[in-house]
Amino acid sequence: MAGRRRIRWERVALVFIPLFLLLCTQCGGDEKPQESQSDSSAIVDTQSGAENAEQPFQATADFVVVIDAGHGGNDGGCVSDTPLRIEKEDTLRMSEAVCEKLETYPNVQVIATREEDVFVELEERCRIANDANADLFVSIHRNIAEVGNGVEIWVNKETDEVDRQLAEYIMELLEDVGISRNRGIRYGFRGESADESGHSYYVNANTNMPSCLIELGFVNSEEDNTNFDQKFDAYADAIAQGIMELAIDQGMYKP
Repeated sequence: MAGRRRIRWERVALVFIPLFLLLCTQCGGDEKPQESQSDSSAIVDTQSGAENAEQPFQATADFVVVIDAGHGGNDGGCVSDTPLRIEKEDTLRMSEAVCEKLETYPNVQVIATREEDVFVELEERCRIANDANADLFVSIHRNIAEVGNGVEIWVNKETDEVDRQLAEYIMELLEDVGISRNRGIRYGFRGESADESGHSYYVNANTNMPSCLIELGFVNSEEDNTNFDQKFDAYADAIAQGIMELAIDQGMYKP
Protein backbone atom coordinates (compact mmCIF):
# COMPACT_ATOMS: atom_id res chain seq x y z
CA MET A 1 0.00 0.00 0.00
CA ALA A 2 3.02 2.27 -0.13
CA GLY A 3 1.97 3.27 -3.63
CA ARG A 4 -0.98 5.24 -2.25
CA ARG A 5 1.40 7.81 -0.76
CA ARG A 6 3.13 8.76 -4.03
CA ILE A 7 0.69 11.53 -4.94
CA ARG A 8 1.35 14.85 -3.25
CA TRP A 9 0.18 18.01 -5.09
CA GLU A 10 -2.64 16.20 -6.86
CA ARG A 11 -4.19 15.31 -3.49
CA VAL A 12 -3.75 18.84 -2.23
CA ALA A 13 -5.62 20.01 -5.32
CA LEU A 14 -8.25 17.31 -4.83
CA VAL A 15 -9.05 18.65 -1.37
CA PHE A 16 -8.73 22.41 -1.89
CA ILE A 17 -10.06 23.00 -5.42
CA PRO A 18 -13.67 22.00 -4.50
CA LEU A 19 -13.43 24.18 -1.36
CA PHE A 20 -12.13 27.11 -3.43
CA LEU A 21 -14.96 26.74 -5.94
CA LEU A 22 -17.51 26.58 -3.13
CA LEU A 23 -16.15 29.78 -1.55
CA CYS A 24 -16.23 31.53 -4.92
CA THR A 25 -19.88 30.66 -5.52
CA GLN A 26 -20.88 31.71 -2.01
CA CYS A 27 -19.40 35.13 -2.72
CA GLY A 28 -21.54 35.49 -5.84
CA GLY A 29 -24.55 37.09 -4.14
CA ASP A 30 -27.81 35.63 -5.40
CA GLU A 31 -26.18 33.15 -7.76
CA LYS A 32 -26.96 29.49 -7.18
CA PRO A 33 -23.98 27.63 -5.66
CA GLN A 34 -22.08 25.62 -8.25
CA GLU A 35 -22.77 21.91 -8.20
CA SER A 36 -21.03 19.01 -9.85
CA GLN A 37 -22.12 18.30 -13.41
CA SER A 38 -24.20 15.41 -12.15
CA ASP A 39 -27.81 16.44 -11.54
CA SER A 40 -30.75 14.78 -9.86
CA SER A 41 -31.20 12.49 -12.85
CA ALA A 42 -27.77 10.99 -12.11
CA ILE A 43 -29.19 9.41 -8.97
CA VAL A 44 -31.14 6.29 -9.78
CA ASP A 45 -34.69 5.97 -8.47
CA THR A 46 -35.35 2.26 -8.10
CA GLN A 47 -38.81 2.65 -6.56
CA SER A 48 -40.63 2.08 -9.85
CA GLY A 49 -39.10 -1.38 -10.23
CA ALA A 50 -39.88 -2.87 -13.63
CA GLU A 51 -40.28 0.56 -15.21
CA ASN A 52 -36.74 1.52 -14.31
CA ALA A 53 -35.47 -1.87 -15.43
CA GLU A 54 -36.14 -0.73 -19.01
CA GLN A 55 -34.34 2.59 -18.68
CA PRO A 56 -30.70 2.92 -19.74
CA PHE A 57 -28.29 4.62 -17.38
CA GLN A 58 -25.88 6.78 -19.34
CA ALA A 59 -22.79 8.70 -18.32
CA THR A 60 -23.05 12.49 -18.33
CA ALA A 61 -19.57 13.24 -16.91
CA ASP A 62 -15.97 12.18 -17.50
CA PHE A 63 -15.83 10.20 -14.26
CA VAL A 64 -18.73 8.02 -13.15
CA VAL A 65 -18.97 6.12 -9.87
CA VAL A 66 -21.81 3.88 -8.69
CA ILE A 67 -22.55 3.57 -4.97
CA ASP A 68 -24.59 0.52 -4.04
CA ALA A 69 -26.51 0.41 -0.75
CA GLY A 70 -26.76 -3.28 0.10
CA HIS A 71 -30.14 -5.01 0.61
CA GLY A 72 -33.39 -3.02 0.93
CA GLY A 73 -37.16 -3.52 0.98
CA ASN A 74 -38.09 -7.04 2.05
CA ASP A 75 -34.39 -7.94 2.20
CA GLY A 76 -33.20 -6.52 5.50
CA GLY A 77 -29.76 -8.08 5.38
CA CYS A 78 -28.08 -8.70 8.73
CA VAL A 79 -30.26 -7.96 11.75
CA SER A 80 -29.31 -7.69 15.40
CA ASP A 81 -31.90 -7.27 18.16
CA THR A 82 -29.56 -6.34 21.00
CA PRO A 83 -30.27 -3.50 20.31
CA LEU A 84 -32.22 -3.57 17.04
CA ARG A 85 -29.92 -2.90 14.10
CA ILE A 86 -30.89 -3.57 10.49
CA GLU A 87 -28.22 -3.68 7.81
CA LYS A 88 -30.38 -2.22 5.02
CA GLU A 89 -30.93 0.97 7.05
CA ASP A 90 -27.24 1.50 7.86
CA THR A 91 -26.14 0.83 4.28
CA LEU A 92 -28.64 3.31 2.85
CA ARG A 93 -27.59 6.04 5.29
CA MET A 94 -23.91 5.51 4.59
CA SER A 95 -24.39 5.29 0.82
CA GLU A 96 -26.29 8.58 0.80
CA ALA A 97 -23.50 10.23 2.81
CA VAL A 98 -20.80 8.88 0.47
CA CYS A 99 -22.75 10.12 -2.56
CA GLU A 100 -22.95 13.59 -1.03
CA LYS A 101 -19.19 13.63 -0.44
CA LEU A 102 -18.45 12.54 -4.01
CA GLU A 103 -20.80 15.14 -5.49
CA THR A 104 -18.59 17.92 -4.11
CA TYR A 105 -15.94 17.07 -6.73
CA PRO A 106 -16.26 18.81 -10.10
CA ASN A 107 -17.28 16.75 -13.13
CA VAL A 108 -18.12 13.61 -11.17
CA GLN A 109 -21.36 11.75 -11.86
CA VAL A 110 -22.60 9.75 -8.89
CA ILE A 111 -25.21 7.04 -9.41
CA ALA A 112 -26.95 5.33 -6.50
CA THR A 113 -28.52 1.91 -7.04
CA ARG A 114 -31.21 2.81 -4.51
CA GLU A 115 -32.24 5.94 -2.63
CA GLU A 116 -35.08 4.49 -0.59
CA ASP A 117 -36.02 1.35 1.30
CA VAL A 118 -36.75 -0.68 -1.82
CA PHE A 119 -35.58 -4.09 -3.00
CA VAL A 120 -33.24 -4.08 -6.00
CA GLU A 121 -32.19 -7.33 -7.64
CA LEU A 122 -28.46 -8.01 -7.82
CA GLU A 123 -28.70 -8.25 -11.60
CA GLU A 124 -30.31 -4.81 -11.70
CA ARG A 125 -27.56 -3.28 -9.57
CA CYS A 126 -24.98 -4.57 -12.04
CA ARG A 127 -27.04 -3.45 -15.04
CA ILE A 128 -27.23 0.09 -13.68
CA ALA A 129 -23.44 0.29 -13.43
CA ASN A 130 -22.75 -1.46 -16.73
CA ASP A 131 -25.28 0.63 -18.70
CA ALA A 132 -23.69 3.80 -17.37
CA ASN A 133 -20.22 2.50 -18.29
CA ALA A 134 -19.17 3.49 -14.78
CA ASP A 135 -15.51 3.82 -13.85
CA LEU A 136 -15.87 2.37 -10.34
CA PHE A 137 -18.49 0.48 -8.34
CA VAL A 138 -18.55 0.37 -4.53
CA SER A 139 -21.11 -1.66 -2.58
CA ILE A 140 -21.68 -0.94 1.11
CA HIS A 141 -22.76 -3.65 3.54
CA ARG A 142 -22.53 -4.61 7.19
CA ASN A 143 -21.62 -7.96 8.72
CA ILE A 144 -22.82 -10.40 11.41
CA ALA A 145 -21.45 -13.47 13.17
CA GLU A 146 -21.80 -15.17 16.55
CA VAL A 147 -18.46 -13.62 17.46
CA GLY A 148 -16.70 -11.01 15.36
CA ASN A 149 -15.93 -7.37 14.76
CA GLY A 150 -14.09 -5.15 12.33
CA VAL A 151 -14.06 -4.16 8.68
CA GLU A 152 -13.31 -6.35 5.68
CA ILE A 153 -13.45 -5.46 2.00
CA TRP A 154 -14.15 -7.98 -0.74
CA VAL A 155 -13.06 -7.97 -4.38
CA ASN A 156 -13.74 -10.55 -7.06
CA LYS A 157 -10.26 -12.00 -7.65
CA GLU A 158 -6.79 -11.45 -6.26
CA THR A 159 -5.54 -10.90 -9.81
CA ASP A 160 -7.87 -7.90 -10.25
CA GLU A 161 -5.18 -5.35 -9.41
CA VAL A 162 -7.22 -2.13 -9.63
CA ASP A 163 -10.06 -3.69 -7.61
CA ARG A 164 -7.59 -4.69 -4.92
CA GLN A 165 -6.00 -1.24 -4.86
CA LEU A 166 -9.44 0.37 -4.52
CA ALA A 167 -10.12 -1.83 -1.49
CA GLU A 168 -6.70 -1.06 -0.01
CA TYR A 169 -7.09 2.71 -0.40
CA ILE A 170 -10.48 2.67 1.33
CA MET A 171 -9.30 0.33 4.09
CA GLU A 172 -6.25 2.43 4.85
CA LEU A 173 -8.31 5.59 5.18
CA LEU A 174 -10.92 3.84 7.36
CA GLU A 175 -8.08 2.66 9.60
CA ASP A 176 -6.87 6.26 9.84
CA VAL A 177 -10.31 7.23 11.15
CA GLY A 178 -10.39 4.28 13.55
CA ILE A 179 -11.97 0.83 13.24
CA SER A 180 -12.14 -1.97 15.77
CA ARG A 181 -10.16 -4.37 13.56
CA ASN A 182 -8.79 -4.60 10.05
CA ARG A 183 -10.05 -7.97 8.81
CA GLY A 184 -8.23 -7.56 5.53
CA ILE A 185 -8.92 -7.60 1.80
CA ARG A 186 -10.76 -10.78 0.81
CA TYR A 187 -11.52 -12.43 -2.49
CA GLY A 188 -14.47 -14.14 -4.13
CA PHE A 189 -17.50 -15.29 -2.17
CA ARG A 190 -18.02 -16.15 1.46
CA GLY A 191 -18.57 -19.91 1.61
CA GLU A 192 -20.08 -20.11 -1.88
CA SER A 193 -18.79 -20.72 -5.35
CA ALA A 194 -18.59 -17.84 -7.78
CA ASP A 195 -21.34 -19.27 -10.00
CA GLU A 196 -23.98 -19.11 -7.25
CA SER A 197 -25.56 -15.82 -8.18
CA GLY A 198 -27.78 -15.37 -5.13
CA HIS A 199 -25.00 -14.09 -2.92
CA SER A 200 -24.36 -10.39 -2.34
CA TYR A 201 -20.83 -10.63 -3.74
CA TYR A 202 -22.39 -11.32 -7.11
CA VAL A 203 -21.98 -7.60 -7.80
CA ASN A 204 -18.19 -7.84 -7.82
CA ALA A 205 -18.21 -10.65 -10.37
CA ASN A 206 -20.81 -9.12 -12.69
CA THR A 207 -19.87 -5.47 -12.99
CA ASN A 208 -17.62 -4.52 -15.89
CA MET A 209 -15.55 -2.00 -13.95
CA PRO A 210 -13.25 -2.22 -10.90
CA SER A 211 -15.38 -2.81 -7.83
CA CYS A 212 -15.32 -3.70 -4.16
CA LEU A 213 -17.79 -4.59 -1.42
CA ILE A 214 -17.24 -3.06 2.02
CA GLU A 215 -18.41 -4.94 5.13
CA LEU A 216 -18.43 -1.90 7.42
CA GLY A 217 -18.43 -3.59 10.83
CA PHE A 218 -20.76 -6.07 12.51
CA VAL A 219 -24.35 -5.15 13.39
CA ASN A 220 -24.10 -7.24 16.57
CA SER A 221 -20.82 -5.70 17.74
CA GLU A 222 -21.32 -2.87 20.24
CA GLU A 223 -17.92 -1.42 19.38
CA ASP A 224 -18.57 -1.49 15.63
CA ASN A 225 -22.00 0.11 16.05
CA THR A 226 -20.56 2.83 18.27
CA ASN A 227 -17.86 3.51 15.68
CA PHE A 228 -20.43 3.53 12.87
CA ASP A 229 -22.57 6.12 14.65
CA GLN A 230 -19.89 8.32 16.20
CA LYS A 231 -17.54 8.28 13.20
CA PHE A 232 -20.26 8.20 10.58
CA ASP A 233 -19.23 11.35 8.69
CA ALA A 234 -15.54 10.47 8.88
CA TYR A 235 -16.26 6.97 7.51
CA ALA A 236 -18.23 8.44 4.60
CA ASP A 237 -15.40 10.86 3.89
CA ALA A 238 -12.81 8.06 4.03
CA ILE A 239 -14.74 5.95 1.53
CA ALA A 240 -15.24 8.88 -0.84
CA GLN A 241 -11.62 9.97 -0.53
CA GLY A 242 -10.36 6.45 -1.17
CA ILE A 243 -12.45 6.29 -4.34
CA MET A 244 -11.14 9.62 -5.60
CA GLU A 245 -7.50 8.92 -4.74
CA LEU A 246 -7.64 5.64 -6.63
CA ALA A 247 -9.31 7.40 -9.56
CA ILE A 248 -6.52 9.99 -9.68
CA ASP A 249 -3.75 7.40 -9.41
CA GLN A 250 -5.30 5.37 -12.24
CA GLY A 251 -5.87 8.40 -14.46
CA MET A 252 -9.64 8.01 -14.34
CA TYR A 253 -10.10 11.48 -12.88
CA LYS A 254 -7.98 14.60 -13.31
CA PRO A 255 -8.61 17.24 -10.66
